[in-house]
Amino acid sequence: MSLATLIEHSRRYGSDASFVLLGGGNTSYKEGGILYVKASGHALGTIGEEGFVRMDLAKMEGIWNKQYSQDDDTREDEVLRDMMACRLEGESARPSVEALLHALLPFTYVVHLHPAIVNGLTCAQEGRQTVARLFPDALWIELVKPGFILAQTVRQRMTVHTKQTGAVCSLIFLQNHGIFVGGASLEEISLQYEQVMKRIESALIRKPDFTALKADEAKVEAVRSVLQRYTDEEVLFAMNKEYARLLVDEISFAAVASSFTPDHIVYAGFKPLWVGKDEDVAKAFEEFEAQHSGRAKIVCVQDLGVFSLGPKPMPLFRDSVAISVYTESFGGPLFMDEPMIDFIRNWEVEKYRSKVSAP
Repeated sequence: MSLATLIEHSRRYGSDASFVLLGGGNTSYKEGGILYVKASGHALGTIGEEGFVRMDLAKMEGIWNKQYSQDDDTREDEVLRDMMACRLEGESARPSVEALLHALLPFTYVVHLHPAIVNGLTCAQEGRQTVARLFPDALWIELVKPGFILAQTVRQRMTVHTKQTGAVCSLIFLQNHGIFVGGASLEEISLQYEQVMKRIESALIRKPDFTALKADEAKVEAVRSVLQRYTDEEVLFAMNKEYARLLVDEISFAAVASSFTPDHIVYAGFKPLWVGKDEDVAKAFEEFEAQHSGRAKIVCVQDLGVFSLGPKPMPLFRDSVAISVYTESFGGPLFMDEPMIDFIRNWEVEKYRSKVSAP
């Protein structure tokens, strides 16, 4: 059964931090007019049959014949309702927000991941130009709202691309998001990912160095005890060569001071909190919460290290740092713009994913 094969490969990708973290990424398989697509909130690394939703491809195609509201919240509610109605009888899970995009790609298998090395391109100032040079047959999709708008944009671009080239594009780079790869087999997709990552690696000027560094234990414990007041989860700490480079001053820290992708917002917050060497940690934390209507999940203390409120934010911050380092090879970092960050922070879909996602 091909779904069993998809589950095997999904777990392999999901268990490899170089491809995807926590609940990010999604996969799908098409057979007999049915789309098997990852359900929202399931992590690829541990996914089983219950983590996939069966959907009627013909009904999903009918979504393109409908008109939706121009208001973001209303439109996404309308699309979600129609997407849920495309599920086969007996299905109860909520399909991935990218299910519509999986459905329109004309490949038996589709694998969407967020490798840091790939996002070193998609989150870089010269990302579009570099993709055009390294992957001339690929599609580049600029920063657009995820969900229906993203699927609609890809659908339009693929139509134009196919008319111009006579070929169907199997490689799609999404600015500030990740990559979609389609193929007739999972082996074909695996080969494409291998080629993509090797080609990007060959263009790098340097790679991140996460060699651990010692920190002043007394100062670390003092900060940790302050932050522990604000969470029931364990406060984690890390310091390494890349963090040390960033924590010299606010100018250095600017390279990771905002959001690269939706996953970073969902799991690590829309921006980390910078705390100067002589600043009061509690005061800075509370001012951040008052200003941004939400608590910081990552706290970076100048010349000391990085604190994570709970286990989920830390790997996403490390991912942000890796992406930032990779972008140095392609013109420097390019964060999501403020309107998009606000959209993701307030989008019901991502709030749902954050709430139900497995650790």
